[in-house]
Amino acid sequence: MTTPDYSVSDGLCILRLNAPPVNAITPVMLEELRAAIRQANDDPQVGGIIIAGSAEHFSAGADVELFRGIKGADDAVRISRLFQEAFQEIEDSAKPVAAAVAGKVMGGALELAMACHFRVCERGASFNMPEVNLGINPGAGGTQRLPRLIGVEAALTMLLAAKPLNAAKALALGLVDAVCEGDELIACAADLLGPEQAKAWTPTASPVGVQASACAAPRRTRDRKEKTFNPAINEAAFDKAREQLKKVRPEIVAPSLIFEAVQTGLMESFDAGLRKEQEAFARCMETLATRNKIYVFFATRETGKVPELAKVTSRAVNRVAVIGMGSMGAGIAQAVIQAGLPVIVTDENTAALQKGQERIRDSLQKRVAQGRLSPERLDATLKLLAVTTDADEIAKADLVIEAVFEELAVKRTVLGAVEGVIADDAILASNTSTLSLDALAEGLRRPQRLIGLHFFNPAHHMPLLEVIRRNATAPEVVATAMRFAKTLRKTPVLVRNREGFIVNRIFLPYVKEAFWLLEDGAGAAEIDHAMVAFGYPMGPLTLIDMAGIDILVHTDVVLSQAFPSHGRISPIATALVKRGMVGQKKGAGVYRYEKGDHTPHPNPATQEIIAQVQQDSGRSPRAVSADEITQRLVLRMVAEAFRVMEEGIVQRESDVDVAMILGTGFPDFRGGVLKYARDIGLAQVREQLETLTSQVGERFAPCRLLRETKQQ
Repeated sequence: MTTPDYSVSDGLCILRLNAPPVNAITPVMLEELRAAIRQANDDPQVGGIIIAGSAEHFSAGADVELFRGIKGADDAVRISRLFQEAFQEIEDSAKPVAAAVAGKVMGGALELAMACHFRVCERGASFNMPEVNLGINPGAGGTQRLPRLIGVEAALTMLLAAKPLNAAKALALGLVDAVCEGDELIACAADLLGPEQAKAWTPTASPVGVQASACAAPRRTRDRKEKTFNPAINEAAFDKAREQLKKVRPEIVAPSLIFEAVQTGLMESFDAGLRKEQEAFARCMETLATRNKIYVFFATRETGKVPELAKVTSRAVNRVAVIGMGSMGAGIAQAVIQAGLPVIVTDENTAALQKGQERIRDSLQKRVAQGRLSPERLDATLKLLAVTTDADEIAKADLVIEAVFEELAVKRTVLGAVEGVIADDAILASNTSTLSLDALAEGLRRPQRLIGLHFFNPAHHMPLLEVIRRNATAPEVVATAMRFAKTLRKTPVLVRNREGFIVNRIFLPYVKEAFWLLEDGAGAAEIDHAMVAFGYPMGPLTLIDMAGIDILVHTDVVLSQAFPSHGRISPIATALVKRGMVGQKKGAGVYRYEKGDHTPHPNPATQEIIAQVQQDSGRSPRAVSADEITQRLVLRMVAEAFRVMEEGIVQRESDVDVAMILGTGFPDFRGGVLKYARDIGLAQVREQLETLTSQVGERFAPCRLLRETKQQ
């Protein structure tokens, strides 16, 4: 056997998972675990069994590569049954089995632990059932064992919302029986198995939750009823979950199937619940929404893989400097210190530095209040932040990120000044969202070290980072930037230099099209509602009110010059800016806002502007259907996305999909802009775009690549 490692000492059999790097559970591991359990049960020298990983990590759960082999319902049922039967054999062991877990215990790893008779974890462990985020249900008994251990309401919260538990909460709920230090896991588990097994494994510190009289008899989770015996409490939990399910989109079937599996297991039998799990997994895998979510999951893992950089040596970034303490600069600085790296922020405005520090402190304190950061960690994190008005103090930085106003002349001046201070081998980065790096590089002494790092607002929260390279950017600079992105726990998407890069290049035409729809006669609320119905968290007009219509107009100056096919921006947008109605920050934009409240209300002033623009253009307003709104907005992005691919801006189509999902909120269950187009069918997309070209304008014209690409 290659895993687990099998050893027996002082009456204890320790099965230590040994499948680096993450102990992913594969069919081979399952079979070896089953064989090891049988061997231990047949061994008269063994009184108890412990399944463990390392002191820091237990298992990453089921091997995600298994999803690639699921081609239909039969495959899904087979995989689910394979896991269920393996874990059932562990639970049926005649000798007590304890799981000693550490790190992030998620999905299949938690299902394995729940099949054991006892569970102990280290203090930093966390527990999660994230399957619903992939559009699937737990398929290895999770819907059955979890409610029996922690109760129906707590279980449904974990299963339907993928809400994690820390070690203390897991102990309080009964998910684990004891909590200890990582290096005491085996000793603590031995104590759970009983005094005879624990003699040679006495902990040096008393673990929380362990009782000296712990019973060594096997305690099957499937038979436990202390958390589920009260029908009234169970039904109240079910009623609460039913209300949550009403908010779930119809394309996403996993939550309702998870609910049914839990209910079946408690109202019928454990075995009936397992069968329902298998059926549910098969039904989930048959839906396009689930397949798209899984596609996005794998696509996200691919963005950081750049074949041409495979042999390029990257450097570790140990000291970071940020130029500018506006909202983006502060967010970038927070992202850096949250990753454990020191950062120095420079700004000539003392008040801006103070305001930025306060913003960062307040944000981190919210994380403490939410239980996501300890007070001790807060203090240590804040100590990594330094601010200064003296630009010379950034001299020792390995990486300097410029985050000043999005104006070519301003950024050039800042970059030139920074280059005169930093070391010759330091990397110079710009957080530009739109400008060409070639234009920014003019006048630099070492332009080969310039790279773009486009963070998204709020930078400390948004997961996407566009890494923009010029043709002249040194490969080691690109490799280091990609490595730095991963250090920040961002998803990097590598982009070739071209104005707007990926996200703004595709997304701004979408927002501009929303203003064109206003000109045609569509209502603002109708436009936003159509895109929320499509799957966006908010509509384009609500979003641009939040971001600032002035930013849209300013950015369009660059993009419309670079891409004349985009067409002009609607006079509605420019008129709003001229009247100071730029969005939420001024209390009015497309919508009107009450002070301190971001709820959008109809804005009569906007209606006046729309009417005037229609009159000036001689255009009569018409009824615009929700279908037309959706088609024009989505296909405008599709058309632009294929132009991005045609120009070779990114490595692969899936990079575009990931960027648009993580950067703009494009619904993941639709797979991304290009995946959505392929799901519709490229022939149909071309036909619709050609129709829109003739009816609306050349901005919808399909590019050569789209005209020539065949459906795969």
